[in-house]
Amino acid sequence: MYKLIFSTLILLFLLVLDHFFGGLTYNISNEITKFLQIQFEYGKETGIFEYILLIFSTAGDAECTNVLTILIWLKAQNKIQIFKLITMNAIAAAFGNLIKMVMTQPRPFYLDPQIKLDFCYTGYGDPSGHSLRSFVFYAILIETIVLKKYNHSENSILLDSEKQIYDQKEISNSELYNSIYENQYISYSKYKMFIATFAFLIGIGRLYFGVHFLNQIVIGWIIGGYILYIYYYCGLEKMIQKAFSNSLLLNQYRYLKILLVSLIVFALAFLLYFERHYEQSLIDMKQQWKQNILKQPLCTRGGGYNPKTKFETHDISGFSILFFPCYLLAFYSKQQMLIKIESDQILTQIGQNIQYLLTYIAMYWIQSFEKKATSRIGGPSETKRLLCKIFFAQFHYIKISILFLMIIPLGLRLAESFIKRQQFSRISQVDQSETEMV
Repeated sequence: MYKLIFSTLILLFLLVLDHFFGGLTYNISNEITKFLQIQFEYGKETGIFEYILLIFSTAGDAECTNVLTILIWLKAQNKIQIFKLITMNAIAAAFGNLIKMVMTQPRPFYLDPQIKLDFCYTGYGDPSGHSLRSFVFYAILIETIVLKKYNHSENSILLDSEKQIYDQKEISNSELYNSIYENQYISYSKYKMFIATFAFLIGIGRLYFGVHFLNQIVIGWIIGGYILYIYYYCGLEKMIQKAFSNSLLLNQYRYLKILLVSLIVFALAFLLYFERHYEQSLIDMKQQWKQNILKQPLCTRGGGYNPKTKFETHDISGFSILFFPCYLLAFYSKQQMLIKIESDQILTQIGQNIQYLLTYIAMYWIQSFEKKATSRIGGPSETKRLLCKIFFAQFHYIKISILFLMIIPLGLRLAESFIKRQQFSRISQVDQSETEMV
């Protein structure tokens, strides 16, 4: 417990310093950004430097991490390890959005219209979500792959017992690495250095593309390091694993407790949104920011920026990702309960797939009414419109959960079956031709 308290106090101290003195770095940071953009002919894509940073910046996008998560989910036997990865990614993203509403710092192009953009972002800038979230996500993802934690057959144990029966000897990640890769040139310390370099290049990319100040990138790394510290050294990893294991083993509705905790945290964030929303000093400051934002062609010409939308709306909407692990666990828990049924297994699987497909279609149909419902229910009220946006965002995460568990695996099975039939047909044709020749 003292590790958690001590690390939290250090983080709070650094956040206070950043809140009061982070603005002192803005001019220096913007000068570095403009120097780099001129030096490497920003936007002309004539040099390898911009290509490299664009690749690393894209690697930190939520779309990229979602694709990587789906790929390793399909590969993994140990789904609980991937649950931990998904949960930590959601926690990092939600925590970053929460801190943004506390710090209320601008992005570089909010203050300096000379900053060039390749893409337009809204919302507050501190901390850098890419620096924070990607640090946490890729550290756990690479650890999962390198240490082969995805390959442990824990799910077979979960289906055979109603109690948690993990008796595995606990060893450190370094010992596990050395046992898997004996006499390897790349040591565990070099592996960690690779993760740090990867996160560093993602952060530098955000500076180069003019969407974050240097202090916002650094504080993103610090918060990401803090989250990883409490995950590995303060018991958060074991807590998440226990919560998910109990949900699958003891009662398929235990995930509702996790959903309730997420709802309480979200309610606290929503209260913070209201406090930021009606603060007069922030309202005046954001009016000045909007004048510079509207000078950016990428923000006004289909860049996704709406001058009527409040800055907090982007961050509180992004906070909704906290519910995604709950939806995924709920569907997966029901799926595991159905697998236990021995009789009529084929009919059960067909019925389950049809049920999931109809649910996905229903979610897609409900989301199609988002604009009409928002304009009719929300009207001119920004708060009501935000509530509608948050409500419909939940259907997005439910759809992703169904994609994970049913539609993508079903599509892969159908494709594999088609390929096997084609191969069998070709073999049959070859055998028939050889018979005719004889």
